[in-house]
Amino acid sequence: MIIKSYELNKIRNNLKFFLFHGKNEGLKNQLIKQLLAKNKDNNFFKYEEKEILENKDIFFENILSNSLFESTKSIIINRSTDKIYEIIIDLMERNISDIKILMNANVLEKKSKLRKLFEKEKNLACIATYPDTDEILSNLAQDFFKKIKISISQQNINLIVSKCGGDRLNLKNELEKIKIYSTEKKSISTEEISKLINLSENHTF
Repeated sequence: MIIKSYELNKIRNNLKFFLFHGKNEGLKNQLIKQLLAKNKDNNFFKYEEKEILENKDIFFENILSNSLFESTKSIIINRSTDKIYEIIIDLMERNISDIKILMNANVLEKKSKLRKLFEKEKNLACIATYPDTDEILSNLAQDFFKKIKISISQQNINLIVSKCGGDRLNLKNELEKIKIYSTEKKSISTEEISKLINLSENHTF
């Protein structure tokens, strides 16, 4: 079933399979962390899809091992594509009760078998992560500067947001650079911000 990103906390706890897809890596990472926190699950395992496909038997052995999974655990599968479709079907048919599968995919077309499966089945959750709007990124930046007590104009916030391509992960990286640079500063200029957000092109700054 299709779930909006802001509805994640409202879903029932018995769901075991989640598909996060889209370009917004920052939002995907945030939602996955949010889901792990909701389940109070500090014990999780990360796999690359390629790693699973090349070692399918080892993957299933690890998944089904009682020594590894003494309680509920989460498996995060990064770079998921339609290639892993049959493995997901296999896991569903095994009716595993103590494992949650969190799939992190890039953009999936509407005709994608994986996306169709997760959108259609009521016991599966499909969450699209669309690019953040400038307004959302601007609000996140404002909250950030309030917390670190640095005075900054809306014009400079707009300048930072313009470099982020609609992804809060990029915004976080830019804000962390500014935070490190502005230690013991109470304000930061447009010129300083401009140089910082173009730091990869200006190694002398």
